[in-house]
Amino acid sequence: MKYIITESKINKFVSIYLNREKWYVEDIGDGEFNIFNNDDSINPELKFRIQYSSTVPNKEFNILYIDDDLLIRIINLFGLSSEDAAKSVIDWFNKKYNKTITEKDWEWYMKDNEQE
Repeated sequence: MKYIITESKINKFVSIYLNREKWYVEDIGDGEFNIFNNDDSINPELKFRIQYSSTVPNKEFNILYIDDDLLIRIINLFGLSSEDAAKSVIDWFNKKYNKTITEKDWEWYMKDNEQE
């Protein structure tokens, strides 16, 4: 029997899963921060950054970088597409850290190829 599960229900399941993890926040200044899982202070799973527009003066926007390992774990555990997994992580992140990241304000990143 197939079940239809709403997006809000999936987000709730993902939030419950992520809330069971032990998260550590590293403040890197200017409102930006890294989020590590299980005290791994070398490889953040999430990075919140403030970007400034190169074309509009005084225009800034927020970006959430989501590690590919985290997204793949969510995809595999919950059977979601990469877009739906990202939406669920963003929903959890916004609630937990009081932010307003949208579906357009995130990017994949790989720890091994990280260049900031």
